[in-house]
Formats: sequence, C-alpha cells, structure tokens
Amino acid sequence: MIHHILFPVDFSQQCAIASATVKTWANRMGARVTLLHAFEPVVYYTPETTPMEAEMQLLLGLAQQRLDGFLLEGWGSVPLERVLVEGNAASAIVSYAHDNAVDLIVMPTQGHSRFRQLLLGSVTASVLHDSEVPVWTSAHVADPSQIDAPHRILCAVDCGPQTNKVVRYAMGIATLFGASLKLIYVNAAVGTTFESGIAKGAHRFVVERAKENYELATIGIVDAPALEIVETANLVEAVRQSVDREKADLLVIGRGKTQGFLGRLRTNAHDLIRMSGCPVMSV
Repeated sequence: MIHHILFPVDFSQQCAIASATVKTWANRMGARVTLLHAFEPVVYYTPETTPMEAEMQLLLGLAQQRLDGFLLEGWGSVPLERVLVEGNAASAIVSYAHDNAVDLIVMPTQGHSRFRQLLLGSVTASVLHDSEVPVWTSAHVADPSQIDAPHRILCAVDCGPQTNKVVRYAMGIATLFGASLKLIYVNAAVGTTFESGIAKGAHRFVVERAKENYELATIGIVDAPALEIVETANLVEAVRQSVDREKADLLVIGRGKTQGFLGRLRTNAHDLIRMSGCPVMSV
C-alpha cells in the first residue's frame, strides 16, 4: 500500500521523535524513505545589488552536511535517500511528492503548549492543502511512544463519496499492524431548548440517511466495520473525546476541498489535526 515515504526534516527534536514512526512503517511495509530538507535562502544584497553568491554556496554546503549527518542510525535495511532542495519548503515538499511517486508524507508539527495548539504551522497547512498524498501529522503528542506503530485506530467518516477510500485505507493500516479499528460518524444532537417532534423527526432522518450512505459507500468492502453514531453539537470535540475514550493512537480522516463535512480542509480537518491527542492520518 505504501512504497515510498517522504520525510521532510528541519533537524528539530520533533523530527527526531517522528523518525521512529517512519522507520517502523518503512520496515513493516518494505518502503523506501526520502529525507527531504528544503533550504530557503535569505538573499542579501550589497549596495551594488549583487547577491552574495559565495556566502549562499557556503550556507548550502553547510545544510547538505547537516542533512547527511542527521538521523544516521536505526534504518536497518530501509532504502534511504537524502535530498536537499532550494526554495519554499511547502512548495518543495508538494512538488517532490508529486514528481516522485510518494505514497505517504510524514510531517510532525510542534505543539507542546496551549498556544501551539492554535497553530498548525504554515508549511504543514500548505502541504495539507496542496498535496493529494496522504499526510501523517502529530500536532502535540505528549508521549513519544504514541507515534510508533498504531494499536488502536479511530476512523471518522462523513459518509460521503470519499468514505470508501478512507475506510479501505484505515482497514489496510489496521490489518498491517494488527490494530483494532473503530469507525464513527458525528451527528448533531437535537438541542433541548428547541426540542420538538419536527426536530426529532429531522434528526432521525439524518441518522438513517447517514447509515444508508455508509452502506452504499462501503459496497465492495469485505467485512467493513460497523458504524457508530456519535451524538453531539461539536464535531471536533466529539472526535477528540472519542480518541480519548477509545485510547486511540491513530486517527484517520478524509480531507480535501469537496469531501463533505469532515473533509473541509481549512476548518474541520485542520482543527482535528491540531486538537487530536494522537497522530492523524489525513487521506
């Protein structure tokens, strides 16, 4: 399922921690790994507006040396390539993934404080928006051991057109790692303030429609997991609570511009990645 993993690195501690996941997944899947570092030059100009080419080449050489010496151990037989590119980091990652048959991008983001939870990171956000490749992210995982091999997977679906792809992906990962898998659909609960027969009827209709859409979306999937309906007014909070309740160590979601309620990239998908207490695989 995954033959080529792209691991963009900025030499941070988060990258060093996430490398355990990359190594585990690459070994389990027999995948090759590319460590990519994007060198974004800061061009200085003399009064004659001549770029300082010698200094730029020196900085580029230092970046290459740092990349060559980063994460040297623990790869075993994993085919490993180190690539240094110049330019904007997000654009470089998206372009490389598109041009080199990448199946998975692993991008840890830093979020150790409440303030950091408000930020997804411009590079990660841009990659999520522009790339069609599945992206693994870990916004603020407290325990580094949580980002190794998954044991309990939670998959949140919107019962829309992409559900088949997301469910198959989640099932594939669960099978590969021998992990448990639970599927949820978040439905807005009926408010008690304006509770009425009409509201209850509309609510039942939405629930039944979601179940029907899930059955249609999973036609052709052998032993598709049962769907659990979660009743709440807040989608992101419901998923976060489900992650905690199930003690999930991987959340699988769909993302994209036209993928429905859970797939609105700039709203729910970003919020889920920021607020989830476990790594998120967005497909």
